[in-house]
Amino acid sequence: MSLISSKPKPCCGVDRSDDVPLAASRMKLVWRRPQRSQVVIFDRYATQGVIPILEVGTFSVFENRRSRLHVLAMLHMIARFRFSWRDYCISYLRLAGARVVVTGIDSNATFYSLKHALPDVRFVAVQNGIRGNGSPVKNGDLWTMLADSPHQPPTVDVVATFGQAHSRQYARHVRCRTVEVGSSRSNLIPVRTSRQQTTNKRVGFISNFSGQPHAGVFPDGTASPTAMYLGTREVSAQEYFAADARVASLVADVCGSHGWDLHILGRRTAEFRHEREFFANACGRLPHEFFPKTAEESSYQHLDTCDLVVAVDSTLGYEMIARGTRTVFVAARALLLGGEESRQFAFGFPGDFQPSGPFWTTSLDREPIAEMMRRVMALSDDEWRAASEFLREQLMTFEPGNHKLRAAIFGS
Repeated sequence: MSLISSKPKPCCGVDRSDDVPLAASRMKLVWRRPQRSQVVIFDRYATQGVIPILEVGTFSVFENRRSRLHVLAMLHMIARFRFSWRDYCISYLRLAGARVVVTGIDSNATFYSLKHALPDVRFVAVQNGIRGNGSPVKNGDLWTMLADSPHQPPTVDVVATFGQAHSRQYARHVRCRTVEVGSSRSNLIPVRTSRQQTTNKRVGFISNFSGQPHAGVFPDGTASPTAMYLGTREVSAQEYFAADARVASLVADVCGSHGWDLHILGRRTAEFRHEREFFANACGRLPHEFFPKTAEESSYQHLDTCDLVVAVDSTLGYEMIARGTRTVFVAARALLLGGEESRQFAFGFPGDFQPSGPFWTTSLDREPIAEMMRRVMALSDDEWRAASEFLREQLMTFEPGNHKLRAAIFGS
């Protein structure tokens, strides 16, 4: 098998190529030895909840990308007559002297194959998103990749999950111990317990828009017209984001008729100007304010001050309930896309809940949505906590400080 491949591979997310030869395209060679440390962070991405709980100087970061390669790790790999990305990862971790390897990219299939070659190393995956069958490529979701991997069974020591329903899902696919820690990122952001005193009630809407100028969404769109694949099913951006536009428009109408202020919280920074334009088109002349993301904690801090939050199927919506904020879900994406393959967009996935409940609905009729918003907003703190307690157990626990995660990483 040749060391050189014509196509570069993705640096994060679901990796389809743990046994595919390394690529030479745009490769930067690093001549120094991999930093020796007992704790190695597998990829710098999605580490906001992990790195702050580790002591400075006790860990190093493995840059999980084929464009930056350590020469000694490559030589170590070649000396074993091995030439794949998985083999490079193994050589790097051996040279680093890793005793614990942690990743926030829980969707990287390669990570679940490394334990087979390094049985004495502790591997910990930290859940970073809701895992269904969606992927940027056909059949590229984590579960399909794990099932197709030649390294069976997929194995790690611990998967730190959002909640019990997610733990059950991982246990069906991965040999591991699970521990429910909630969102490691949200856990480290202090909750603003006092609502901002304003004349009008404030409703926060969570954007799930990509920020890209997708063809089919914008008349002059230049980005891909495809949003994702659900298994083998191609879903256009126009189909996928129709739910966000429909719900934002309905919520803006409800807020306008009640005199509530609508704040739309962007998923992207201000550089992604098409996100603002997307919601301006969706809401038209209906009153709303758009707030782009300014920092990792900015959306949490802004939504903490809202009287009510509305989500379609965003992980952030579940995080806000865990943080104590009244939140309702209008699960329109599963309804509009249809089919069993879109079940991952239903409320409470991977749990199994009725289509409608005390603070969620699949309806796109204005009055049921308005009634749910009024009712949830009127609940007392105790009533809201009682109504949403099951979610903090099944779908998103809250553990300020990430003490459980630290214990899971070090096996204490």
